[in-house]
Amino acid sequence: ESMWNEHLPVQILSWRMLARLKNNDLLDMIYLDEEALEWAKATGEGAEEDENKIVHKDSNGVILQDGDSVVLVKDLDVKGATFTAKRGAAVHNIKLVWDDANLIEGRVENQSIYILTQYVKKTK
Repeated sequence: ESMWNEHLPVQILSWRMLARLKNNDLLDMIYLDEEALEWAKATGEGAEEDENKIVHKDSNGVILQDGDSVVLVKDLDVKGATFTAKRGAAVHNIKLVWDDANLIEGRVENQSIYILTQYVKKTK
């Protein structure tokens, strides 16, 4: 019923919700003039999100996700610890650092460490 409301903002909100739900039958029923339809389509959703979205990639450019397993491609000196993470060491169940595309978090030799993505390769 809100799609036939007399108030234009309510009609536009209805159009946006139906567009999100991909309900094309009901979308075809709504009448909006060109100006109102432009307003309804100009949600701003996705545009800013896509530009600022952080994507984590390994040394080969493969996209990493939470829970992936990776292998170190280089010996890494671990700062603040007394060991070196050896090349070929497997790191399972990684966590992506949400604000930095160059870092992941993982466990090597029972130590939780941050690893630069340029030094890892995703395993299958």
